[in-house]
Amino acid sequence: MSVFAVIGVASAAYLVVVNQSLPSFEELQNRDVPESSKLYARDGTLIYEFYGEYKRSRVDKERISPHLINATLAIEDKDFYNHGAISLPAIARALRANYETGAPVQGGSTITQQFVKNALLDRKKLYSRKVREILLAYKVESHFTKDEILELYLNEIPYGRNSYGAEAAAKVYFGKSASELNLAESAYLAALPQAPSYLSPTGPNSAALDVRKDLVLQRMFEQGYISEHEMYQARTVPVAFMENKSKLVAPYFVAWVQTYLMDKYGEEFLQEGGLKVYSALDMNLQALAEEVVKEGAEENRIRNRAHNAALVAVDPSNSKVVAMAGGKDFWATPEPAGCIVGKNCRFEPNVNVATSQRQPGSSFKPYAYLTAFKPEHGYTPLSRVLDVPTVFGVSGGRPYIPQNYDGSSHGLITIRKALAGSLNVPAVRTLQAVGVENVVQTAHDLGITSPMKNCGLSLVLGGCEIRLLDHTVAFSVIANGGKGNLSSPFIRIEDKHGSILEDSTGTPTQVVNPEAVYSLISVMSDDQSRQFVFGPNNPLNFPDGRPVAAKTGTTQNWKDGWAMGFTPQLAVGVWTGNNDSSVMRAGADGVFTAAPIWQKFMIAAHQNLPARDFEVPAGIIQVAYDRYTNRPVTRDSNNVRMEPVPWYAIPKDIQISAAPRNLPSTLIGPIENQSIPLNGQGTVGGASTNIPSPAPAPEPVSEPVSVLPEQNYYQPTFPYSDMGGPGDQEIPPMVFPTQNFTTRPNFAY
Repeated sequence: MSVFAVIGVASAAYLVVVNQSLPSFEELQNRDVPESSKLYARDGTLIYEFYGEYKRSRVDKERISPHLINATLAIEDKDFYNHGAISLPAIARALRANYETGAPVQGGSTITQQFVKNALLDRKKLYSRKVREILLAYKVESHFTKDEILELYLNEIPYGRNSYGAEAAAKVYFGKSASELNLAESAYLAALPQAPSYLSPTGPNSAALDVRKDLVLQRMFEQGYISEHEMYQARTVPVAFMENKSKLVAPYFVAWVQTYLMDKYGEEFLQEGGLKVYSALDMNLQALAEEVVKEGAEENRIRNRAHNAALVAVDPSNSKVVAMAGGKDFWATPEPAGCIVGKNCRFEPNVNVATSQRQPGSSFKPYAYLTAFKPEHGYTPLSRVLDVPTVFGVSGGRPYIPQNYDGSSHGLITIRKALAGSLNVPAVRTLQAVGVENVVQTAHDLGITSPMKNCGLSLVLGGCEIRLLDHTVAFSVIANGGKGNLSSPFIRIEDKHGSILEDSTGTPTQVVNPEAVYSLISVMSDDQSRQFVFGPNNPLNFPDGRPVAAKTGTTQNWKDGWAMGFTPQLAVGVWTGNNDSSVMRAGADGVFTAAPIWQKFMIAAHQNLPARDFEVPAGIIQVAYDRYTNRPVTRDSNNVRMEPVPWYAIPKDIQISAAPRNLPSTLIGPIENQSIPLNGQGTVGGASTNIPSPAPAPEPVSEPVSVLPEQNYYQPTFPYSDMGGPGDQEIPPMVFPTQNFTTRPNFAY
């Protein structure tokens, strides 16, 4: 056998082996192409792109500008539609041009070869790689149409700045989609793949890019894609390139989203899985949040020794974040100068306080009272609770003796007044009555994710840490009548194939009894009832008088200041303080540090929104009662107030001014201004009623009770109200401190 024959046989065998190592058609067709993930705002604006090595967005050929397609064909492979996998004339032309100029000015690879080389083969410059490239190019040409190959090429070719494909390149260089590129922009992009790094428009060789761009336009004119006038016009028209590193939009929000997605889907899938994350972020509200937080934090730094602040805004209709400022300035430097990050910095720019665990102070109280208003407990805003010095058991050898913020006691008062005035002792009494575990469950049902374990009765005064983000989401559920859409923090998440991974666009779920929620809202929105503590011009309301519910909070020693509140359209939470938990100025309560930021944001955010009342559930009945006696009205009553009361908590012998809406007539008949019994069956106004009996009274607290001599504690001078809930029960017996016992203040405002 001749030497040539041996070489021929060996070469054939080699080609067979190489061909067998190539991917099959099915593998080519179904290969998983890395694609960056994208985060969108509510209006569809791209907020951020998560990527690793590749920034890529796949689009159909029809969504790429014809200018870019024609420019690419003109400069890379003018006979693409007329030749096969390789082009011998093109190779010959490239060799001649490169020889004549002494530089690699022209390539000989077809678009098919370039696609194979960039998308399907490794980067090792070996002889075997070139052989594989040619064989694989033939395989690609045999299985895909020319249009399909061109589309694959335009989605995978590198353009520089980590962008792969026309869509990613158009966004990176021009801030627009590939479909929106004009002729000049298209010529620039078509010029880049030859040497993306060398030809960078912001690099030292930008003049070389201009030369190649002009060459692209020349080729397009020569091949009939454009007229001579269009060529000269595109050469001279100004083209603005995006900065290589643009400033991150909504940085704290993006950081939170990235952490969520990485925890749930993993870093690799986030960077290469092509996720499309549709959020509810409102770009206008986001800018407003960053502005008011920065201004408010600076004012607090000067006045209250509080160096940082954070704000979260949530849409109650879908429980989604519309704005997040996790600190006063993501781009600032830590404070004070020279501090050690993570140890003694009062402000750390890269810490997202919105997702950090902080004690909420009295802003947690609404969860305890909401639990008390539920049917299983049956209390109402008119239920009475004693506000007197109290020992609530002994923990760790030290009695737990909470005090009100000013050390005062008010005797027997209504829950309405206790919550509106943010009194601590009644809040702890209420928590004791309904049970710590029940309040924790209520908070979890509303969206609080923190475990809240081992806090005991201090829970209601903010003894357990929670996140501002969760706190605001929970308040948004309350604002929506106890309905929440908590399955996902985003509107929708899709993978790159369009399959839905998360979807929370459905009807919100009723997570808490609506009548109980409305009872809470009626108190939190009652500015008149909180004026005995906060005054008439406090920052928890609107100048235009629109309905708004709010609660402040301050932790012990003034380490955290909070303001939480909502209208039917928006829930907003604000935290103020220092990252290292160092104390603010003594007396820097949440109403002074956080509430002004909260109010400023709320007023601006509602500027173009109509005033709306909170929706009244069907099972709420307006009850007439005497303001002085706190009892149902009589003929002698001359100061009457209407109180919304859930149908399941109506006490005996009351005046009802309005029947619950949309309830069956067998439950409540035409009872306008009628006095009705609530002991089972009855007849009212000629209509038969079958009114459910109230829920059983809560069990008294089982721990030992020691009571001071009667004369040593405050005796209320006004009569007891029978609006006490199931079975007309007052909140269970209290525990009083022994005489001569020295108490230690424990308060939250």
